[in-house]
Amino acid sequence: MNDIDQAAPQGENAMPAGRRISFERLRERTDELELLISGLLAFALLTLPTHLFQAWVGSELHADGATWYVLQFAFNIGVGLSYALGSAFVVHLAIRGYWVGLVGLKSHFPSGIRWERLSSMGAGSQRFYRSMIGELGETIDRVDRTASVLFAMTILLALTLTWIGVIGLSLLIPASLIGLLFEDSERATFIAFAVPYVAFLVGGMAIFALDKLMMRRARRRQPAQGLELAMNRLLRVFSAVTLQRLGGPVQFTLQSNMGSVGFNTVYLLVIFLAMTIGGLQIVSSTSFSLLSRYRVVTSEAVDHGMLSAHYESMRTPDDAMLRYPLIPSDRIEQARLRLFIPHRPRLDNALAQTVCVDHGDNIATDRAAADAAVACMASIWTVTLDGQPVALSDFVPMERRDLGMRGLVGYLDLQGKVPGRHDLHLRWNSEGSERGVLRRRDYAIPFWYDPDVGASAQSPPAPAVADA
Repeated sequence: MNDIDQAAPQGENAMPAGRRISFERLRERTDELELLISGLLAFALLTLPTHLFQAWVGSELHADGATWYVLQFAFNIGVGLSYALGSAFVVHLAIRGYWVGLVGLKSHFPSGIRWERLSSMGAGSQRFYRSMIGELGETIDRVDRTASVLFAMTILLALTLTWIGVIGLSLLIPASLIGLLFEDSERATFIAFAVPYVAFLVGGMAIFALDKLMMRRARRRQPAQGLELAMNRLLRVFSAVTLQRLGGPVQFTLQSNMGSVGFNTVYLLVIFLAMTIGGLQIVSSTSFSLLSRYRVVTSEAVDHGMLSAHYESMRTPDDAMLRYPLIPSDRIEQARLRLFIPHRPRLDNALAQTVCVDHGDNIATDRAAADAAVACMASIWTVTLDGQPVALSDFVPMERRDLGMRGLVGYLDLQGKVPGRHDLHLRWNSEGSERGVLRRRDYAIPFWYDPDVGASAQSPPAPAVADA
């Protein structure tokens, strides 16, 4: 026997043969490991959604069809994962901090709560609180168990959400590539995505049905070798796809000790909330306030008044999701007003397939490509200034790197206009209905023409007249 064997612990604390880890020794440091991991991940995860949102805003405008859905799915998974796990780790840190405080109290006051010294509390109140709280050591154990369960549940949710993202993207990306081979790319993409997804659901229901059928045959003492063989083959595939070897130990331990109903309710609810958080962030980014209580200056009133998203001098990062027509400012001093009309692929491409030549695809080259772009956009947009139609034939295509957008730009002639308020009105898809993605959309942009300010700034000061 070598020295290592001689030094091995004996008795009931000895490690079983073949085990590399002493759980009794490792358990003493689990709380430290949980605190370290939670502290590192909590605040890092809560700051990640801001960067993900900025990246999504900068990319989703340029996408269309299946590509847009891929970006949307990836964004929802990333934001949901960050918020759900970050919040869970913060709660875990709070529980562990409470546990540390209780342990400190126990070390300084070994006897715990001395109920006999609580003279202001009656006997009935003491019996109630004794039954509810118990001894200090019992409370420490409960808090310790809660923190460990929450930490394990958070890790399981992290694995689940990450793997949902991987599986979803592994289905969406090939489906998008297949869709590009067909004229109706969106329908082809949907079919290419739906077929393996439905097959996955049917396989899951088949496993459940085979399991119940085997139990019924077992009660009747009938052979079920063929059913078991088929179920085992399906289980091998599903275990590999869902990474049960990695997440199964955590899931089945929690499920068997917490109860299937309670575990499944919490598990599915958190996953659902995580998948919807990204959508809520997008809605909040396009809304002025989710807690809007404006009964006088309503959203309808502002839509026919002034929106900062229409004026380049007023736009802020909060307006990044509002891809509206733009003018430089609410006060115009020059005789030419620059108007930028954005091209939004997700909206314009679908409409261009019906109102533009070549099904909306600009296949022209050189100057003809610019002319085709202007002609197509002119059939989509209607512009009026003070009620008078504005022709878009003199507009040109433009790329705005500062805004991350492409579109048309033109300069409206203000010479002869009286100083004061003027109203610019744009309508997208004037033949559209009032509902749906391709609904008619109106944009009102009031501005004030003030040419005297520009003239006075450019003219030299008048010479001083000497006194006679």
